[in-house]
Formats: sequence, C-alpha cells, structure tokens
Amino acid sequence: MDKRVLALGVAMLVAGFASYAYLNETEPAGKPDMTDEEKTAFDQDLIVNMGLRNIAGLVGGLGFFITLISIGLKRRKKGGEGKTVTQKPAEI
Repeated sequence: MDKRVLALGVAMLVAGFASYAYLNETEPAGKPDMTDEEKTAFDQDLIVNMGLRNIAGLVGGLGFFITLISIGLKRRKKGGEGKTVTQKPAEI
C-alpha cells in the first residue's frame, strides 16, 4: 500500500503544478479601448483563471503532503512476529 500512496502523491503533485504552470502562462490579456461587454468578459475570465490556479496549487500541495506521508509510512511485519512474552508461574 505504501507504493500506491506514493504513486498517488507524485501524480497529484505533477498534475497540480503542471496545471498551475499552464494556467499561469495562459492568463487572459486585455487590450486598450475595450467595450463594457469585453471588460466584463475579461474580468470573468481573469476570475475563473485565478480560481483554477488556486485549485491546481491546492492539488499540488496536497500531493506533496501525501508524498511525504507515504515516505514516512512503515510496513508492518506479517504473522504477528515480534517479542514473545513469557509469564512467571504463579506462586502459591
């Protein structure tokens, strides 16, 4: 299970930050002398882009923490092998 959690964390990390980089590069650009409708559409596009960048950053950050957690997970021994406990016989 440790490897699956690690793979999930790395996949989220890569997908989140790749999406963030893409959205950062494709930010809408305004132009001079825009009409009111164009300004409204431009502002809406900016807000949507900003929201998607926030979500992509959160996915990347969550992937980073899942990766860290998966590195810290330890596998347990199967079969209950461990220290055997012996008890002293009861004194009468």
